[in-house]
Amino acid sequence: MGTVSGLLARIGVAMVVYTLIGVGMGALLRDQAIALVVVIGYLYMGEPMLMLIPGVNALYPVLPGGATASLTDFTYLADAISQEVGSASVTLLPPAAGALLLLGYALAASLLAVVIPMRRDIT
Repeated sequence: MGTVSGLLARIGVAMVVYTLIGVGMGALLRDQAIALVVVIGYLYMGEPMLMLIPGVNALYPVLPGGATASLTDFTYLADAISQEVGSASVTLLPPAAGALLLLGYALAASLLAVVIPMRRDIT
């Protein structure tokens, strides 16, 4: 039972962090639909396409999707793409490092969401 509850807790952490990233992107982009398309498009199309490029797939562990995969210990996508391209499987970060990296992305998005609108002309 400890494994399941631990996984659920890590998924909860990922959900909270992605909520912060979503709020940050929503504040940066004025249209909510565009913000959703950008975030979801990046996570479901951008990162997998980057993983198909030889050499670039080594960056996957430090991207948001890779940090989420390391946090939740879900390596299916990385393993499947590595097998498809014929490259070595990607080594993900430890779960705690993935959580900290995701938190860093959320803080960066939140910081940008505060700073950039303050510089916009409101007239």
